[in-house]
Amino acid sequence: MELVFLGTGAGNGVPVFYCGCPVCEEAQGDARLRRTRSAVAVVGDATYLIDAPPELSVQLMREGICRIDGLFLTHAHHDHCAGLGDLEIYARYHLKAKLPAVMTKETLEELEKSHGSLKDWLQVTLVAPGVTLKYPGIEFTALPASHAPGTLGYLINTAGVSTAYLPDNGPLTPWCAARLRGVDNLVLDATFHGENWYPQQHLAVHEAIRIGRELAVKRLYLTHMSMHYSEPVTSAALEQEIAAYDSVHLAYDGLRLGIGG
Repeated sequence: MELVFLGTGAGNGVPVFYCGCPVCEEAQGDARLRRTRSAVAVVGDATYLIDAPPELSVQLMREGICRIDGLFLTHAHHDHCAGLGDLEIYARYHLKAKLPAVMTKETLEELEKSHGSLKDWLQVTLVAPGVTLKYPGIEFTALPASHAPGTLGYLINTAGVSTAYLPDNGPLTPWCAARLRGVDNLVLDATFHGENWYPQQHLAVHEAIRIGRELAVKRLYLTHMSMHYSEPVTSAALEQEIAAYDSVHLAYDGLRLGIGG
């Protein structure tokens, strides 16, 4: 079973059409350093998708993923849900059945304002933090995330491997921190480099690293990176910055982690 990083960028992505900073120039020159909006897929006997960003269809085709068995949403912001239209077409015209989907009540309410009745094509399961859903060979536990109302992260447990995914998150709640202590893989919000403009909703790189070390996680992967704000930083410079930490890694679009199963 693998965790596939479909996208690792924040709401702006890298590069963007309106910017000529060193970060965008670096990404323009090397396609491997481009960051589409954040999402992951868990790929094994079944394929589970966490979030549906604007580039979803391109991301799935790039990774050779042609089947989705379930959708998990973290929250209702555009950069995590703008690809829902692709999944609606997939469910209505390919599956000809409702696609199983997991989200909070708050996320469903927000999305129905912009997308109409999701229950017409999604088989929605509403969850709250602390709820664990079990599937063959894998469990997903909903984690509270300090971001928009109803935002979740997910703790993914397979045979002997624990992986937590929190792409949009500020300070961890004590309960969440306790659940994440010592996990094998922590994939964590690192939206800002330098000053954190929204400290209750996001983390900066140095804050994510501090959390990973405090929780003694085996491997920390930084994701949801804007790279432009508040101090623009190239991937090359950031790799140099984190080189002192053996357990800290940058996530990149297309990166695959073995997670057991």
